[in-house]
Amino acid sequence: MTGYSSNFDETKPFSDTVAQINLATNTEQTYTVPGTSAQKYRAIFTYAANSNVFVGINVTASSPGAGLKTTTENLEFRPIEPKYVKGADVIHVVSPDTAGAYMGISLLLLPS
Repeated sequence: MTGYSSNFDETKPFSDTVAQINLATNTEQTYTVPGTSAQKYRAIFTYAANSNVFVGINVTASSPGAGLKTTTENLEFRPIEPKYVKGADVIHVVSPDTAGAYMGISLLLLPS
């Protein structure tokens, strides 16, 4: 794996590992991060601007019904900032969109 390097001003290498997911309506998909818990990755989640996507790390992802839903930690609606995850973490994703949603997960190994 390439590993993160900041040798070039404001640039980063392409991701080491990527997953492309085609989400069916309200059908949770999971992706296990490669490696061991000693390895950390920068994770970037991508999806169309009009997609409704819920992402959980080591927790079940679910879409809220009508009204307010209070969830456990580690479950976010459309994460927009890079996150870090560890090897063997399980990423859970779901979309309530009737047409489903396409989503990408890009991982870059971080230095230890």
